[in-house]
Amino acid sequence: MNFYSCENKMNSSYIKWLIELLGPVLMGSKPCEIVTIPAFDKSKESKLDDIYSHFNNCKKIDIVVINKEKKGYKILFINKESLANQLNNIKIKNLLKFLGYPVDFNVESTLSHLIDKLKGDIFPDEIGIFLGYPLKDVVGFMGYGNYEFHNTKYWKVYGDPKPSKDLYYKFLDHRKKIRSMLRSQSVEVIISSF
Repeated sequence: MNFYSCENKMNSSYIKWLIELLGPVLMGSKPCEIVTIPAFDKSKESKLDDIYSHFNNCKKIDIVVINKEKKGYKILFINKESLANQLNNIKIKNLLKFLGYPVDFNVESTLSHLIDKLKGDIFPDEIGIFLGYPLKDVVGFMGYGNYEFHNTKYWKVYGDPKPSKDLYYKFLDHRKKIRSMLRSQSVEVIISSF
């Protein structure tokens, strides 16, 4: 498994967009984010180079790039500390165990299992756990439990909407904070502050 980490060498608009998107991951409210660079994107190689050069020494985020050949790249951005906290939940552990994840539940082996699934042809619905979505929403989306569909924000919300709504606004707030920082600071300064 190849992990890379975050440093900025220039302020490309793509990287600025990406830094804003990763605000919740940088700030720890979201364990992971996944981004796709489609195969038809003529600048996919330069975007990937930008990601490597800008996220080379970031202490807060690791990245894994999955080459899906004709489908392009899937890039997983990981805040391992936040992910470890997420995976420490006994209900999450039980669901992942049920789905065939390793029972030792260390971050590396769990991530490795997810990455293997992301390399396959069937996208793993449980990715919502890694993206920090409430377990009730992930379970409802997967068709388990008796949660009724409520609405869609960034993800489909099931059961009581309040915890999902609160988390959604927390994600938006963290993106807004990064957007505000980008107005007055370089990407390099922002990344080095995390």
